[in-house]
Amino acid sequence: MARKGGRKVIHFYNSSDNIENIIQFLEEIQKKINYLSLNCSIEGRSVKITIFGPRDLQYLATERLRELANRYLSS
Repeated sequence: MARKGGRKVIHFYNSSDNIENIIQFLEEIQKKINYLSLNCSIEGRSVKITIFGPRDLQYLATERLRELANRYLSS
């Protein structure tokens, strides 16, 4: 049985305050999460990512996004 799709919004904070880290973060997202539609907006140090697609894949993507955020956005 297919799981219901939808959208999920995740917020991250760039505590490193380095624009290069945000660029690397976004490049890694492009490489590692290519099975869902993502929308990203950046305002100051705030990074907002909206994920569209099946919920089970959203869960998987959320875990990967958190790992990448810890690597690139932490100070």
